[in-house]
Amino acid sequence: MPGSGGTPGDLLVAGLNHGAHDSSAVLLRNGTIVAAVEQERFSRRKRAIDQPPVEALAWCLESAGVELGDLHAIGLGSDLDLLGEWLGMEPARRRVDLPLDDPDRLLPTSVFGAAPRPPLVPVRHHLAHAASAYWPSGFEEAAILVVDNRGEDRATTLAYGTPEGITVLDSYPIEHSLGLYYRIATQYAGLYSKDGNAGKLMGLASYGSPVHDVALRHTPDGPRWTGVPPATTSGRDLPPERTEQLLRYFTQQCFPHFAGLREETMAYADFAASVQRAVEETLLGLAADLHERTGSANLVVAGGVGLNCTANGRLAADTPFERVYVQPMAHDAGVALGAALEVSFRSDPRRFRPEPMRHAYWGPAYDDDEIAKVLAEFGLASQRLSPAGLTGRVAAAIAGGAIVGWHQGRAEVGPRALGARSLLGDPRTRATLVRLNHLKRREMWRPLAPSVLADQFDSYFVGTPNPFMIMAAQVRPEVRSRIPAVVHVDGSARPQAVERADNPLFAQLLAAFAVEAGVPLVVNTSLNTAGMPLANHPRESVSLLLDTDLDLLAIGGHLVTRR
Repeated sequence: MPGSGGTPGDLLVAGLNHGAHDSSAVLLRNGTIVAAVEQERFSRRKRAIDQPPVEALAWCLESAGVELGDLHAIGLGSDLDLLGEWLGMEPARRRVDLPLDDPDRLLPTSVFGAAPRPPLVPVRHHLAHAASAYWPSGFEEAAILVVDNRGEDRATTLAYGTPEGITVLDSYPIEHSLGLYYRIATQYAGLYSKDGNAGKLMGLASYGSPVHDVALRHTPDGPRWTGVPPATTSGRDLPPERTEQLLRYFTQQCFPHFAGLREETMAYADFAASVQRAVEETLLGLAADLHERTGSANLVVAGGVGLNCTANGRLAADTPFERVYVQPMAHDAGVALGAALEVSFRSDPRRFRPEPMRHAYWGPAYDDDEIAKVLAEFGLASQRLSPAGLTGRVAAAIAGGAIVGWHQGRAEVGPRALGARSLLGDPRTRATLVRLNHLKRREMWRPLAPSVLADQFDSYFVGTPNPFMIMAAQVRPEVRSRIPAVVHVDGSARPQAVERADNPLFAQLLAAFAVEAGVPLVVNTSLNTAGMPLANHPRESVSLLLDTDLDLLAIGGHLVTRR
């Protein structure tokens, strides 16, 4: 029997990132997001390495009252046949060695039953990235920049989006991939892990100076690793060869002339600064190419490199584009969104009505009764408060030096905590950074970000307000001493601009804190510890309260203290 989550005229399309990492699911109704979530939030394995997005898709359907048979189609965020060709696999061999799109893997009958399955429609990886950035941007037309490790047989794509669809203008090969380059640089600095630590290299860069020649250039032929020997292999042998070549180059050219010295991270500060600057300049060159070819005032960015906040800040400040948009799942989790959008557009343009993605709150939510049951399981008492009572108590606690867990409403998508699953602290003392990094088991040199009321952004920051904590800005010199916990060593920050219409309760908390402390912003970092996904279920947030030195947990209408 069909579900009750749509009307007969609805076009229901799901999208999956079914790759080897960051698997995710999205559900669209007539091109508009209904639900989105990453598999890691359920499996509790960071980045869901080698896990299909089964639980993620099941939750999307259940939350919307939709069954698998109600779907018109499911878009897949990469074309594994094309990838198999690039890897040099015969088609039959590909289905054995690379079975990530096997319907039995993605849609097991143990979860979805034996009803007929909707068609699985592969979408080129970079086209899925491009769609994930363009259609939710709200722009009538836009230049599109996709930059990642690789998608099938390419690493960088320039495109142009209009209401008639997305046109690819140019693409550049994996041999000179920016995403692969940054991953190898992270490896050289001893910061790489499968959990994905590119953000650590970006944070380390602020401690150094760009004094090294690190090979990467923008050229008329796209990104190039100059000074590195050309590749002699292709397909599956290419990334290992390029890794070895670039590590050798870095070891010869860049202090400390040793790859992976984890015990002396600061020795790589100048190297990190040099890599970050080279990536930024290359992206600025690609953006200039796009502007020249499209004449657009709008730029949208996707791909794993699109999570580089410092580079995004420069794209917003130092290019001819008037507006720059990066959605919160710019990494591979976002191709689920892009694939669903592209399939919806192809299926029926007349019913395709995407809406601008102004916030990231598309994941699971839990009501106060569910939360109360979890608290009872742990033997914890709580105070149940009104929204005004809760925000007032939490604001006062933060102003008094407390670290507060904040678990409210639908979870955010993407890797950044945005006021739904957050750890919050007082920005007025640097001690907050030390305590939060200790609680999260992070390196002490890593920065933390602020969340600020959007209408107060310009009083504290110079840059482009952004709701997704995905663009760096400079902290105004005159206020740095007032909010030292969120000021990085180079005077930068990664602020989230909070609109009252998008997250009323979080905005109410920021306003209450402004009354208590005189500043309309708090320190905001993810509700987890190192190596773990963001908390999803109330049980995970309560466990964090009990297993760390967190002071308070504001979860739904409940305020919980440690035993």
